[in-house]
Amino acid sequence: MGMNTPRHHDEELRAELIAAASKALAKGGPTAVSLRDISAACNTSTTAVYSLFGGKKQLLNSVVVTSAGDLAKHLTEVDRDQDPENYLIALATALHDWAVNNPELFDVIFTQANQVPGRAAQANGAPGAAGTTESDTTSGSTGSGLSRRDNHLLTAFRDLGTNVDEFEAIAKHLSQAMTEGRTKYGASGEISPEDATTLLRAVWASAHGWTHLEIQGFIDAAGFTDFVRAMVKAALKASRE
Repeated sequence: MGMNTPRHHDEELRAELIAAASKALAKGGPTAVSLRDISAACNTSTTAVYSLFGGKKQLLNSVVVTSAGDLAKHLTEVDRDQDPENYLIALATALHDWAVNNPELFDVIFTQANQVPGRAAQANGAPGAAGTTESDTTSGSTGSGLSRRDNHLLTAFRDLGTNVDEFEAIAKHLSQAMTEGRTKYGASGEISPEDATTLLRAVWASAHGWTHLEIQGFIDAAGFTDFVRAMVKAALKASRE
């Protein structure tokens, strides 16, 4: 479709604009995002951006929300009907595989999100409430920012407005499964959701660190499976002591 034939401002074009903005954002940060260049890459005009998003700030916010939501969906699809060890391994592997297949979006979520106008204020501790309007977002007073104060991956996704509220459910499921399995190791007592949350954080941080180094070329991808299995075993062992 050529530039002489105006494109419909529909969901297909919206998705293309988000994809083009994602590449630019991951490559050079918010300042590298040119609405003119992005529009041209999608065979449309800048009018489409204002029509579909409202402006550059809203487009960048949509990039972060869409990227985070895609990863969150991938993680929440992990089968919970397995023992804690295999469940944690599956979660870590899901994060790793998604990131390796979507390195630009992975970078957008965890490297560029705090630089997006309207999100930096929240990342630095500015107050905000869920359900903030889009006009509030553009002014920098937003409750949908990626807060550095809360490293719960899925809680961050929920705060981004993706309606993903799974982290607490995952932690509760894990605590129940671990409590049921403690008798195998001669231990007694329950594993609280809080302890399960700490365990999830440890596994996520380790998997995230390896994945980032792998994407940057510092670590051989072939070692991830052995690494994550050993890491999860060690984390579970520590939780039983």
